[in-house]
Amino acid sequence: MSSKRNIVVTGFGLFAGYTDRNPSWEAVKLLPDMYEFKYVQYRIDKLLVPVEFDAVDEVVPQIWKGEPTLVIHAGVHGGIETINLEKCAYTSGYCRPGLARKNDLNKNGKRLSLQTKLDVDFIAKELTIGDVRCCCSTEVGTYLCGYIYLKSLEVDQERTLFVHVPDVDRPYSSEQTKDILFQILHQCMKQLDAKHKL
Repeated sequence: MSSKRNIVVTGFGLFAGYTDRNPSWEAVKLLPDMYEFKYVQYRIDKLLVPVEFDAVDEVVPQIWKGEPTLVIHAGVHGGIETINLEKCAYTSGYCRPGLARKNDLNKNGKRLSLQTKLDVDFIAKELTIGDVRCCCSTEVGTYLCGYIYLKSLEVDQERTLFVHVPDVDRPYSSEQTKDILFQILHQCMKQLDAKHKL
């Protein structure tokens, strides 16, 4: 059981191609400060993460030091028009300066990965209603989105999820993306509760 009763949701800062705003942070910062689940109040800590490998290396241990109930990382993917729930993060091959880009492969020649234990297929199905389209993905990438996911999965695969969001207004506004992120958070909490992890 989490002693702090907090949930952490992160978004990324500015980088090339997104020099005015990052859609992930635009949505994350709109989340409420508190969330109630089964008559228990949880604080939602919203963190802006700089687009730097060193920043991720610093932020992730700080997040988990606080014993959060749930951690959701969000990042932008300019090539999608859906909300993508990422199933896994690769264990190697990251585009980090000074880091060898070797790929860890299994005996079948496939890249090794760590997977979340949250049922993302179920969440995607539950939240794909009307104009909202949620998909599952196994391609979080080998830049910072994949890297932050890997670092959190290395700590706790039960309580970690990464969500890729599209550009603002393509098709969702920041407010709509925030609402979808909140529903994802709620679905994750229901799963943790069902597994007696709260």
